[in-house]
Amino acid sequence: MAKKVVRLLLCILLLLLPIFAFSQRKITMVTEEWPPFRINDPTEPSGFVGIDIDVVTYLERELGVTIEIQRHPWARALEMMKSGLIDCISGYAMTSERQIFSEYVPTPYYSVRPVFYALKGAGASIKTYDDLYGKVIGQSKNSAYFEPYNSDTRMLKKDLVTEVQIIQMAALGRIDLAIGTDPNISWDIAKLGLRDKLEQTSFIPTVKTDLYIAFSRKSSALDLVPLIDKAIAKMLVNGTFAKIIQKYR
Repeated sequence: MAKKVVRLLLCILLLLLPIFAFSQRKITMVTEEWPPFRINDPTEPSGFVGIDIDVVTYLERELGVTIEIQRHPWARALEMMKSGLIDCISGYAMTSERQIFSEYVPTPYYSVRPVFYALKGAGASIKTYDDLYGKVIGQSKNSAYFEPYNSDTRMLKKDLVTEVQIIQMAALGRIDLAIGTDPNISWDIAKLGLRDKLEQTSFIPTVKTDLYIAFSRKSSALDLVPLIDKAIAKMLVNGTFAKIIQKYR
C-alpha cells in the first residue's frame, strides 16, 4: 500500500513539474505607447493599460509565467530584438526584414489597417495611391504599414518619433498627410481633440496588417512560442479577446 502511495505521489509530482518550471520563469517584453493597445497609465506596474496588456495578463495566467514589460522607443525596441537583449515584443507586424531576427508566434491576435489623414477639406482630393506622390507624409520611424508604400522610395516620407507628433504636425499643416493604423490613429485624433481639424482621405488601402507577438531569435524562451500560439488561438475562439477589445471601443 505504501509503495502505491509513493508511486502515486511521484506521478503527481512529474505531472506538476512543468507547471512549477514555468511558474519560475520570467520573460521580458519590450513595447512603447500605442493606444488603444498600450495606453499610458503611471498607476500600473507596467506603466500601461490597454489591449496588449490584457493579452499579456491572459498569457501569464494561461502559461504560469511572468512577463515583465519594459518600455523603450520603437527603434530601440527593434535593436533589442536583434541583439537578444529582450525576449519578445507585441503589436508586431510581419516583414521579411524582421523575420531574420524574429520568431513570430504563428497566430496573429488582431489586425489593423493603414489609413491616411489630411487637413479638413483636403481628404477628398486623395482618391488613389498615385495621389500620394508629391505629398509630405508623416510616418512613425521604423514602422511597417503596407506594400508598396513601405518600399516606395518615390514617396516624400518624413520620419517622426510618435504617432501623436505626426497628428499634431498634420493639424498644423506642417506635413500634408499623416499615415497611421486604425483604430490607433483615430483614437489619438479623438483624444487630442482634433476631429474638427483632420479627416480621413478618400483613398483607403485595402490591405490589413496582422499583429503578432514575436520572440528574438536569440531569446532563451523560444520554447514558449508554440504554447503562446495555443493560448492565443484559445483566446480568440472562447471569446476572451472579443471582451478585451470591447473594453477599449
